[in-house]
Amino acid sequence: MRPSLVVRGARAVSDAIVTSQPFKRAQFGLFQGKTKQYGNNVPFSLRKTRRTWLPNVQRKRLFSESMQDFVRVKLTTAALKTKGGIDNYVIQTGSETLGFKGMQIRQRVRDAQARNAESEAAAQASTSKPAPTPSRAATFDPMESRRSALKFVRHTRRLAAKALGLTGFASAKDTINYMKEQKLKQDRLLPRRTPQVIPV
Repeated sequence: MRPSLVVRGARAVSDAIVTSQPFKRAQFGLFQGKTKQYGNNVPFSLRKTRRTWLPNVQRKRLFSESMQDFVRVKLTTAALKTKGGIDNYVIQTGSETLGFKGMQIRQRVRDAQARNAESEAAAQASTSKPAPTPSRAATFDPMESRRSALKFVRHTRRLAAKALGLTGFASAKDTINYMKEQKLKQDRLLPRRTPQVIPV
């Protein structure tokens, strides 16, 4: 297990004071400060029996919006309900509450956010370039695999949220309404083809 270090001033690491950790298991998950609790079973005879309560730890796969991938992590239900998504949780929570595993995830999320910002800046710079040829656009098939379909849906929900002025993703109902409005706009712009009658 990794002990936490408290370094005073600019002293070397060899002079650091090692502090004890009452619940070392919390360093390898997102526990939101939950620790093992102690108490007594008190029956009718009033003879107390010592007992403990462990935090409600769950193994979860949480989707990270920044990394566009699932993150496997052990976390308590208290941490799961806190901030609304693993990205928000690791960015907004203090380092003393996160522990070792949380700080690792925070670093991965920040790196992914930096990469996303760079790619968006590159995309903004490339918008002045000519549009891709239609043949290249025609090769994109959103149903090619389950993962690409999920990316397509997330992209559509993000576009709907942007059009509606929301942050994050739009709800399913809002996204469907947005897509219907876009279809109506498209139908108005395109001329309707009337069926031709072939004389016999």
